[in-house]
Amino acid sequence: MRILFCSAAAIMLSGCSWIANTHSHGHYNGHNTQSGMHQGGSSYTTPRLRKPSKLSFTGSLGTDMVVGGHAITGNDGVFNAATRVHHVSMQDAYKLGWRADLGGAYQIGKKNEILLNGFYQQASGKDRTIGRDVSGMPLEARLSNYKAFGVETGLRHNVGATKIPLLKTIKPYVEARIGLAKLSDIDLLDVRVAGVASSANYAYYKGGWVPTVSGMVGFEKPVSKHMSVGLETGLRYIGSVSSDDTDVTGSFLEGTNGGSSRWSVPLQIRGRYKF
Repeated sequence: MRILFCSAAAIMLSGCSWIANTHSHGHYNGHNTQSGMHQGGSSYTTPRLRKPSKLSFTGSLGTDMVVGGHAITGNDGVFNAATRVHHVSMQDAYKLGWRADLGGAYQIGKKNEILLNGFYQQASGKDRTIGRDVSGMPLEARLSNYKAFGVETGLRHNVGATKIPLLKTIKPYVEARIGLAKLSDIDLLDVRVAGVASSANYAYYKGGWVPTVSGMVGFEKPVSKHMSVGLETGLRYIGSVSSDDTDVTGSFLEGTNGGSSRWSVPLQIRGRYKF
């Protein structure tokens, strides 16, 4: 029995010695690896941390509230004793519209970014009184949908992280944009005098490319390492297209289509993904 116990003890001591030697060897190799050398003299370079990307993609969706511009300019220049057409603003001629933007930004310096966006926007015309005949009966009509798409470029200046209640940390910014918009043709539809249709629809404005200028302010709230959401508003101008006199010449509508430019205040929710 004593011999059996002695044999078992010898085996256990041999096992402990082997484990100790193995651990010491592994520690030595690990130390060499961390210090920049493998056994055999090969070099090892510690991997560098990836720098944040300067490129990001952005998208926004929201309303475009018209605050200026004329849709119908009235026929004061060409007086018609039978029917008078009033000035009608873009705000009165169109319902609240919507707009969507999709684009990207590239960081230059610590706080500035170059922007490139594509957009589409649309608003439906309102059915309304646009004038009266000699007896005072209403002249009613509506403009066809206002549709535009285009591209903008500009510069964004990021103010820096700011702390506010509820949202905690946000990143305010200001933007300036210029671009081109392609407007669709606009017709004057369902023209009625005293409720009676006076004619077929009238061609009113020719679609075409016009300039657009915007000044925006907003903020972003980071929600993850790469994602942020925010809100933006500002003031936007879209230029006027040419009048289409094909149908209105010689009618009581002659001289009433001298507008189509518009000023608006956008209010959009935006998102950003930064690589």
